[in-house]
Amino acid sequence: MDRTKKAWINAVIFAITLVVNTLGALGVINGLSQKEISDRYVTLITPSPATFSIWSVIYTLLLAAVIVMIVKKTDVYYQKAVDEISFLFRLSSIFNILWIVTFSYVLVEISVLFIVAFVVTLAMLNRKLLKIHENKRWLLPAAFGIYNGWLFIATVVNIAAALVKVEWNRFGLSEELWAVIILAVALVLVILVLLRLKNAAFPLPVAWAYFGIYQFLNAPEGFEGQYSTAKAAALAGMAILIGAAAIQLYRNHFRILPADSK
Repeated sequence: MDRTKKAWINAVIFAITLVVNTLGALGVINGLSQKEISDRYVTLITPSPATFSIWSVIYTLLLAAVIVMIVKKTDVYYQKAVDEISFLFRLSSIFNILWIVTFSYVLVEISVLFIVAFVVTLAMLNRKLLKIHENKRWLLPAAFGIYNGWLFIATVVNIAAALVKVEWNRFGLSEELWAVIILAVALVLVILVLLRLKNAAFPLPVAWAYFGIYQFLNAPEGFEGQYSTAKAAALAGMAILIGAAAIQLYRNHFRILPADSK
């Protein structure tokens, strides 16, 4: 199959994914919106509702990436990108759709399987982008780096929601201590993944989520500032993640991916 057809298939699959996500957000799929389902299984690491506005940024960048891969079909870099990431992009879109559908039907435990597959597929895609990277290219690394970072923290929150649904007792630990442990473990995992992906954009949506967690812990509609240790952990995590992104940016010579990725 030629690259133009591959790029157009990517665009069609992306459009279908957007439609399914919109239906899920509006509660059309099962009469329940994703927010309504999330509200059933709130945890101390649930971000504030406003935090999820990042999806508009992610999908705008992805739309631009999909369009550029069609329009710049004679550009050698984008030709390589179409060849290298098309399969993983389509696979990630399938997992995205399956995640939306299972979550919409309140099959939260099953949705965990799909979101884990989703985030792993995106990490593999970002490794492909690292392999083909050229200097001054930023759109694909930014789009998929931010996408991957947000899905990473979404996976953590989804797992926490599934544990609430099954009434897991947190090994007898208090809810706040368990939240702090999750935030700390997630932070370490993000740093480890960053060392592999070398994408300076990757930690930023996670930092944004940590800020959203702090906001919800502090908000009247959230936990009204009851959990001071968890709030401090969220703010500290946010600061560390921003610092990690800045360090990676410096190591990349102020590019999203390294100047020399070979």
